[in-house]
Amino acid sequence: MRSHLRYLLLDGFDPETGELALRVSAHGGDALGPQLLRLKLHLGRHGDALQPLRRELTNLVQMPLPPLWDRGLKLFIRAIEDELGQPEGRDPRRYMWVQTQILHPSDERRSTLNHPVQRQVEILWDWAQRLDQEGDGPRAMELVERLLLLSPKHRSALEWLSTLLRNQGMVDEMLDVTERWLAVEPNNPDALLRRGEALVYLEQPRDAMDAFQSILKGNPLHAAAHLGAAQAASLQGSDPFPHLDAAMELDKATTLSVLQETFDFRVITRRGEERGYAVDDLPALLGVSSAEVRTYVQERHLPLSGEAVREVELTHWVGIQNRYQLLPTGLHWTAPTPRSLPG
Repeated sequence: MRSHLRYLLLDGFDPETGELALRVSAHGGDALGPQLLRLKLHLGRHGDALQPLRRELTNLVQMPLPPLWDRGLKLFIRAIEDELGQPEGRDPRRYMWVQTQILHPSDERRSTLNHPVQRQVEILWDWAQRLDQEGDGPRAMELVERLLLLSPKHRSALEWLSTLLRNQGMVDEMLDVTERWLAVEPNNPDALLRRGEALVYLEQPRDAMDAFQSILKGNPLHAAAHLGAAQAASLQGSDPFPHLDAAMELDKATTLSVLQETFDFRVITRRGEERGYAVDDLPALLGVSSAEVRTYVQERHLPLSGEAVREVELTHWVGIQNRYQLLPTGLHWTAPTPRSLPG
């Protein structure tokens, strides 16, 4: 593969320092592979502001500055300098638009330059899709964020950004975007489901339950909402079985997969003094071998607190395993009857 330029993206302008930040995505051929150049151009100085970029392109891919980039950057710089001359020209908010500009090396149709805002939104969307298809989720996510600077209520962009953030494990950020999505579509079940998932992950099961229940009010047959509600109930130490039974009836395969692979059997709500059992005591309590106990912990998500199991979590875990036949054989165990009643 020959060396070639892919795009130039403006990263922002600092009116205090006069620095215009940008990046260039290029491919350096078979020898160098994909390259990303980050650079700051200093405006307001004597000489050619674009000279550092020309020099870096020569070093990076042995190519001159494309005419479209030359013309586009000069127009951007002129617009920035005009803004600086205004009474509030030092206000950074006046330069938010800079981050939304992208230039293709030769195709004006794929460059935001001289296009109306709606067309710029479409161009950024197309670039983000292309990058996502190439497996570059973080770059796609960044472009969707910039698209939202131009169109803050773009429903599809909010939904997609929520998905991209989820895929990157950025749960707090995903929740923020999902709240923006819900501000546009308050009753959207996908947005409510995403909100509930985030709140479960952030260990806020009460609020998560509210999100799942909002979905079920409109659609009592929503399997994923029942699964989410079961997880939220379980984390609070409440009865998850009504929702798990419903999810099992509606989508048995998915429900079993979740229970076996990702369900969180912890109970995060603490209710006074609690009994626990040492791990070494579990074989006798459960009537199984030590090896089987290790399997339960490592593969079946039996929660441990140090070297012990809380009784409430053990009861919870055994009940779910038995009810849905998740183990090769059922466990014949219930919590021992207390010798004295509390209080």
